[in-house]
Amino acid sequence: MKKIVLSAPGRFEIEETPRPEPSAGEALVKITKVGICGSDMHLYRTGRIGNIGITGPFVIGHECAGQVVAVGQGVNPDLVSRRVAIEPAISCGRCTWCVSGYPNLCPDVLFLGLPPKQGALQEYIVHPAGLLEEIPDHLDDGGAVMLEPLAVAMHAVNLAKIKPGQTVVILGTGVVGTCVLSLLSLWKALKIICVDPIGDRLVRAEKMGAYLTINTGHVEEVQKQVFSALEKSGAHVVFECAGATESLRAMCEVAGPGAHVVVIGSNPRDDVIFSSGSARRKGLTLRFVRRSNNTLKPCIHLAEERFISPGDLVTHTFSAPQVTQAFETVGAYADGVLKALIDMEDWTRE
Repeated sequence: MKKIVLSAPGRFEIEETPRPEPSAGEALVKITKVGICGSDMHLYRTGRIGNIGITGPFVIGHECAGQVVAVGQGVNPDLVSRRVAIEPAISCGRCTWCVSGYPNLCPDVLFLGLPPKQGALQEYIVHPAGLLEEIPDHLDDGGAVMLEPLAVAMHAVNLAKIKPGQTVVILGTGVVGTCVLSLLSLWKALKIICVDPIGDRLVRAEKMGAYLTINTGHVEEVQKQVFSALEKSGAHVVFECAGATESLRAMCEVAGPGAHVVVIGSNPRDDVIFSSGSARRKGLTLRFVRRSNNTLKPCIHLAEERFISPGDLVTHTFSAPQVTQAFETVGAYADGVLKALIDMEDWTRE
């Protein structure tokens, strides 16, 4: 089988390797589509994300969908041929955090596409069968890939304890910020302000029901416009979805007294900079989001019932040999890209 290996920062190579076989409790999945996540971009550019580094050739990618082609001992054979979304986090299931309902906080978790667990940019992977979720027939593989970032967004929304009638600011309307907006659109009594320096993303946010969009990244201007729109009260809830220095600085400034500030974005320098005085005076509750937490299946249910349409957020699809072009397009925010996919079944287009 073919796999796409990140051999050094900024350099991919295509290699041939034997197809794996599933062990007990596992399934062999033929990967069809893989999404490019912000964390993948960190790995592509620098070989690192936070305190995790790649020390040699490695396969990245964790947002993926595919079809089960074989199962190991103890797995229901009816799973074969089913189309599935994939939960990328493999928690231990035994530690205090796992048994308390927080498997996303498991200190021994293995994560698809982070060392030592090779990722999804290959034709086949083996994965625990219990972490595969069947997807409805009407949802294409691109939409199925989007379920993973949607699950992260749903976990963030759950942490925010949203109530009808609240005001919300979303800082950053890339993939995760747009997923947050998509979920919040299910509430009919929220006033949502979206902030982003990239104009085409805000056009999308307006079409999705944002009350106001602010096209800047400067903290003082963001604060001025938010407080003007909200009659100087600040927002009840703020979602930081970019991980950028300016949005991290802005998150507490645009929040109102007693607000919830939910931090989803990952800063490439592993720094979070904000005014502790502002946060303290306002009595803010800051929540940091660690991936998703048992939210993949609820997102599938929303898609199955057509409350959300995950595939609408996919803007670009590249063939497997075009992987470098895909990552460069995402990294440059070029051509109106929001979510770019790699088609792991297309090895013909260069």
